[in-house]
Amino acid sequence: MRVLWFANTPGLSASYLNIDLAAGGWISSLQGVVEGMADCQLGFVFYTEQAMAPFDYGKTWYFPVQKLGNSKKKRLLNRIMGRTEYDENLPAFLKAIESFKPDIIHVHGTEFSFGLILQQVTRIPVVVSIQGNLTVYSKKYFSGFNMPGLMDRLRSGYPFYQADYKIWQRRAAIEREILEKTRFIFGRTDWDRRITLALAPRAHYFHVDEVIRPRFYQLHWQPVAHAVPVFLTTSSPSFYKGFEVVIDTARILTGKGIAFTWLVAGLKEDHPLVKLICRLKSADDLGALNIRLLGTLGEEDLAGHLLTSDAYVQVSHIENSPNSLCEAMLAGIPVIASFAGGTSSLLKDGVHGVLVQDGDPYSLAGAMEEATLYPERYQSMAAEGRLVARRRHDPVAIGRGMLQHYSVIIGSEDVETEKNV
Repeated sequence: MRVLWFANTPGLSASYLNIDLAAGGWISSLQGVVEGMADCQLGFVFYTEQAMAPFDYGKTWYFPVQKLGNSKKKRLLNRIMGRTEYDENLPAFLKAIESFKPDIIHVHGTEFSFGLILQQVTRIPVVVSIQGNLTVYSKKYFSGFNMPGLMDRLRSGYPFYQADYKIWQRRAAIEREILEKTRFIFGRTDWDRRITLALAPRAHYFHVDEVIRPRFYQLHWQPVAHAVPVFLTTSSPSFYKGFEVVIDTARILTGKGIAFTWLVAGLKEDHPLVKLICRLKSADDLGALNIRLLGTLGEEDLAGHLLTSDAYVQVSHIENSPNSLCEAMLAGIPVIASFAGGTSSLLKDGVHGVLVQDGDPYSLAGAMEEATLYPERYQSMAAEGRLVARRRHDPVAIGRGMLQHYSVIIGSEDVETEKNV
């Protein structure tokens, strides 16, 4: 079986290309599983900053595509004007398809224009994986805020938030066009299955879970004695990731005189978005709120913090199945997560962890206090969550299941919609 992937990261070729991946590690993890299967030849199309010829590395054939108009001047102009690509790179995508001659094409994600190949590719089945969904995320883009005013944007050192939102909306429109044409969908939560019904009415849905980065399968969290409780959150610089909830919740806890340390990976104090949120929330001193930002962490460093924290806290306003939460569950650390998007498909409230309403700092503060008052209860839920996560993220089962779905799609033009209940 010849399978051609489209993804926004270079996958396992990142080390060959000397690229340090800050995100997308799950793609590499899944690719490693597929490369280990003798009955599959993988091709891989991805964006690159520099012009580059196709190459093979490991057991995969790679087709790098340099975005047209990718000069620094062009990128800055597009950012100022709120413009994004549409089908400029479609000829390069089609050239890769012609060269590789796949039996099936797998587009990872709807956030970029790869899926526009559906405009012209009609004789090869194309399956699209739902990662997030920009159309739904746009409803939560500024959760907790209004659009920042110009002076606030300028003082934060980043005036382009409004333009970035326009880019997001444009990509969401492209996403809807792609999904409207999509016949086959891979998803993994009740949330993405339901939005598929609304946004991809012609599509057949297949359940495919995610392979997590290898290091996290090896973790087994055990309680650690601390002078004060340590909480860990992984985030990224986007409004909908809920950093303002961290600030509001920390204020409630410190106001009650509760001692704690809250570590936030993925954010730095000098990032414009962090500076803007701190300004809007009048949080001049994060240290006084017991919040410590760790910046971007590698796999090993993040694993170390998971093992030495007392609970993992997810605060996003919208997610599908956040890898950071899945990693925490695999590690077996107590988890508290916002009830948002697909998180309720990952854990059952009160069984595998605790779900709280997104954007509610009071229930979150209460849950964090509970975790310190009743540690045995939270640790018991964490143990159950670890068992569920290990079954859900079994790499061999996921790889075999995905190839079985590929075979069904290749062999049939009339696939019964999978019932994921």
